Amino acid sequence: MRTLLWTAALVLCLGAVVWADPAGEPGGGVGEEALRFYQQGVEYSRRQQWDQAARAYLQAVRLDPRFVEAWTNLGYAYRKLRNYARSVEAYRRALSVRPDYAPAHDYLARTYLAMGDRQKATEHYEILRRLDPQLADRLLRAIQANDPDLESSVY
Repeated sequence: MRTLLWTAALVLCLGAVVWADPAGEPGGGVGEEALRFYQQGVEYSRRQQWDQAARAYLQAVRLDPRFVEAWTNLGYAYRKLRNYARSVEAYRRALSVRPDYAPAHDYLARTYLAMGDRQKATEHYEILRRLDPQLADRLLRAIQANDPDLESSVY
């Protein structure tokens, strides 16, 4: 019985990791309607429906322009759509709200890597190294492998 319970707990934990959100849980102060669109975006992202996810995140940031997690996830959805210019802009908006937001630096670097700009990717790696060394280590491996999705989000 104990083994069964432990296995069930492990499966639940792994399930949470599998459906992890690149930006994480939103901080306090986010309006209800913006949060609703954000959660819709997360659900679309889980299904890899990137167009719908981008639309939902865009609605969230229109309602709350300081919603850093929504900006970050919008950038992620745009990167998956290979719309790199919009992806970069979304990450820049996230970083204008919160310059020390590690996930935005990580995913902005990965977007630059996808664009073939290793220098800009490395610049954000250097910033990330000071903010979150563990996340920076994963990013460095992605840069070295020239693979923006290596050890990235698990959507």
